[in-house]
Amino acid sequence: MTSILRSIKKHILLSSFIFIVIVAIAIGFGIRKKFVKDLILTDPIKRGSIVESVYGIGTVTATKSYQLKLGITSTIKKLYIKEGDHVEKGQSLVDLDGTGVLTAPFAGIITQLPVKIGETVFAQALILNLTDLVDRYIVVSLEQRAVLHVHQGQHAKISFDSMREKSFEGIVQSVYSSGNNFFVRIGVSHLPPEILPGMTGDIAIAISERKDVLLIPVAAIDVDKVYVKQERIRHKVVQITTGIVDGEFAELASGDIHEGDRLVIPQKGTL
Repeated sequence: MTSILRSIKKHILLSSFIFIVIVAIAIGFGIRKKFVKDLILTDPIKRGSIVESVYGIGTVTATKSYQLKLGITSTIKKLYIKEGDHVEKGQSLVDLDGTGVLTAPFAGIITQLPVKIGETVFAQALILNLTDLVDRYIVVSLEQRAVLHVHQGQHAKISFDSMREKSFEGIVQSVYSSGNNFFVRIGVSHLPPEILPGMTGDIAIAISERKDVLLIPVAAIDVDKVYVKQERIRHKVVQITTGIVDGEFAELASGDIHEGDRLVIPQKGTL
C-alpha cells in the first residue's frame, strides 16, 4: 500500500513539473511574440544623397514699386484710376493743378490711392502707389550663425501655408546687412499670380550636400547609438556619429552599420 502511494505521489510531482515547464514555455513564447510584435523596424538602410539647409521665414517683395509724391502743394483735378486697377506703362494716372497729367512709369496695379478729386495735396503727401505684382523676389531674415553659411548661387526651396502641396525653387541673389539684421535676397521665377507682395513663406536654403552616403532614419537614433536588428530576438547596440541631418535622415559618419541593415526604432519598454 505504501509503495502504491509513493508511486502516485511520484507521478503527481512529475506531472506538476511537466505542467510548470509547459506553462513557462508558453509564457516565454507569448512574451517573445509580444516583444517581436512590439518592435518597429526601419526600412533596409540605403545609400543616397542628403542636403543640409538653413531655415527662415521669407517675405514676398515687389521688385518695382512707384510712390507718387509732389514737392509742392497741389489740387487733384482728375483721377483716371482707382485702387486695384491694372494700368499699362504710359497710361494716365492723375491730373494735378499746375503740374498736368502724370502717367505710369511701368505696368502694374494701383495698390494705394488715398486722395479724391478736388482734394488739396500737400508736399510729400502720398498720392498713389503703383506696384508690379509680376516681378517679385523674396527677402529672408536670418540669424548671424545661419547667414555665415549662405552665399550667392545657392538653391532655396519655398513653400506657402495655403499651397503646401507645391513648392517653388529659388536662387540666392545676395546676402547683406541692414543695421543689426542680416538678410538674404532670393530670386524666384514662375510664382503664381495669387502669391502677392507681403505674403510670407517657409524658406529652406541648401548650404551643403553629401552624395552616396549611408542614411540613418533620425527616429532610430537614441542619442549616439542605434539598435541593429539581428536574426534572433536580440538586437546589437552600435555606437555612431552623424554628419549632415535633414530632419528625417542623418548621414552616418562612423559606426558599424551596413547597407541593408534594419534598425529598431526605440520604443518605451521594448529595448
